[in-house]
Amino acid sequence: MRCFGDRDLRPHLLALSAMAAATLVLAVWPGLVLHAGYTCELQAIFGLRCPFCGMTRDFAAMLHGHAPTLNPCSGAAAVVVWLLYPAAVLAAWRTRRLSWFSSRATRCAAVFLLVIMLVLNNRF
Repeated sequence: MRCFGDRDLRPHLLALSAMAAATLVLAVWPGLVLHAGYTCELQAIFGLRCPFCGMTRDFAAMLHGHAPTLNPCSGAAAVVVWLLYPAAVLAAWRTRRLSWFSSRATRCAAVFLLVIMLVLNNRF
């Protein structure tokens, strides 16, 4: 049986750890991130909001009991980040199918969802 040291699991554990750390920072010290002064290069160069524009502020708002208002995909993204992805990693690890995440179908689905998010975030 494979253990948590499995090399296929490592990137997911790193991603889950980063998401947990980011959630903690946004919950406890939101100003640390929100006042950092970073800009979206896609918006600066092309005038388009990337699929993630506004999500940091929306995630911070949700963690403090407010509704997301800046990105129409923030609520769905929060469900993916905080519920679906961790559950999928656990299920894939338990069934020894972590390779599912690197399949062509999974990559195509991710690109399709990013395009949908880009369109929704730039609705006119």
